[in-house]
Amino acid sequence: METKESFDRGPVVGREPRLLDAALYNKSHLLLVHAERDYLFLPLRRIQYLAVMDREEVIFIDGYGDRRIELAWRHFRPQARNALTETVPYTVEIYRPRGFDTIKHLQADFFEAIHHLDQRERESRRGGKAKVQPLPLRH
Repeated sequence: METKESFDRGPVVGREPRLLDAALYNKSHLLLVHAERDYLFLPLRRIQYLAVMDREEVIFIDGYGDRRIELAWRHFRPQARNALTETVPYTVEIYRPRGFDTIKHLQADFFEAIHHLDQRERESRRGGKAKVQPLPLRH
């Protein structure tokens, strides 16, 4: 059974240009490509937030609060870099005033969540959960 989630986005109260570490950007987008859906839900356990990532943005919601987006990473520009090892420019949009404090911890906590998801994916692939398709026999 599939469940739909919806989140409210208020007016922008702040906007800042930022740079995202290349390894974090690359790994997160690789996980998104391999996902069964067009989005990922990532719990940020230490700060009790939920990150929801799709191909366009990453939104952050307070795990204890209402369903309003506190801030979002948007407008990623990977084409601005000359190598896959260079940082990726993006814009952070803040929708709630407390987002100015929350933003200080997000890259590290997001990296931890991405790393944890990546480890789980690797373990499941090693655990024999890969599907093997039988070859048709020729007579």
